[in-house]
Amino acid sequence: MGWRRRWRRPRVVWFYGSRPKPVRTRPPRVSRHWHRPRRIPWPSVGLYGITLILATLALWRTSPRPWVVVPVTGNLLGQGHKSWLARSLESLHVSRASTRSWLNQGIPILGLTTESQPFQWRWRSWVLTGLTDLSGVRLTSLNALLQLEIPALRLVPTPKAIATTPPPKPLPSYSGQNATMAGLPGAGSRIWAELGSKPLVGIYQTHSSESFWPAIPSGSPTANSSNWSKTIVQVGWWLANDLHQRGIGVVQSRVNNMSDGLLASYNKSYYTAKQLIKWYPSVRVLIDLHRAQASQAATTTTIHGIKSAQILIVVGTNKVLPNPYWHQNLTFAMRLAKALDGVAPGILRGNGIDMVPYRYNQQLMPADVLIEIGGVDNTLQEERVAAAELAKALAIVAPSGGGAP
Repeated sequence: MGWRRRWRRPRVVWFYGSRPKPVRTRPPRVSRHWHRPRRIPWPSVGLYGITLILATLALWRTSPRPWVVVPVTGNLLGQGHKSWLARSLESLHVSRASTRSWLNQGIPILGLTTESQPFQWRWRSWVLTGLTDLSGVRLTSLNALLQLEIPALRLVPTPKAIATTPPPKPLPSYSGQNATMAGLPGAGSRIWAELGSKPLVGIYQTHSSESFWPAIPSGSPTANSSNWSKTIVQVGWWLANDLHQRGIGVVQSRVNNMSDGLLASYNKSYYTAKQLIKWYPSVRVLIDLHRAQASQAATTTTIHGIKSAQILIVVGTNKVLPNPYWHQNLTFAMRLAKALDGVAPGILRGNGIDMVPYRYNQQLMPADVLIEIGGVDNTLQEERVAAAELAKALAIVAPSGGGAP
């Protein structure tokens, strides 16, 4: 009977389309971040604020000159006292020119060598210089900072031209081929001493001030001299004369490649060697003449009963920097060493050839080598004997085509 009771209950029949749709009410969706304002770009605001602070500091610490932009490498901390860095450099006996050259080659972003005014060695100046080079905006110029944020200001003409920093210094330039310098040995004291027509051998000295302990006053701090007759330049002149006497045209460059200090010497001698090749295209053998730092016991020998300085040929490879000619330079060095051992047995130091990973400006041409004659303890007479023997060997291996005297 249970099923009958269920059917007795009232039933409501809805016809299609007549059933009312239920009204659903939903509370409005409230954002969980309704209480936060629009997000602020804090990194941009922070960088902008730091830039304004640095610019304000730079402008505040420099002298007010209307419409003049103060170089960021200028003195921003006042005059009259030396910084810790400047005092440290002086205590190490490092010249400003050497330090500028070292920084310019190792950290080009500083651009210290382009500054004509005296540079104050201060950390804040370096930081401002780096920020300026990275951003491309002069931090000491209020106009430049405003134009960065408001580009339309670039279209507004300025009432007066703004003085900018001086242009970078050009590459090292040298005097003409007939220029002279007091104290140079022979050739009328010409810086470029040409012996014979169409020189076949070119000689230059990167460390042009290298001297020898017996030839300089006692108590000298280093074995370097400004008296050219007691330096490696004199040895190069002897070598040039001996080659000339053997019928080989030769040119010796006596440019002072150490005028800016020891650290900058190879950079300067690179342009000296390039100038030599440009002015004298007939040169087929290029020699950078040096003396070693070794003691006398390692650089002295006896040749034909006479004391002589020993000779070492240095060949740079391409392990550090590209050197397309190092194999040809090595071949020439081996021929030269063999000739030296023939004309003066025992004159070679060690096996006669020292291969090094650095190229020492030997990437300029084939048969481009560095030759060390003697060492710091040799006498000028011992250097003279070795130069004569080297000329004999060079006359044997030098390629044909050199001009006769």
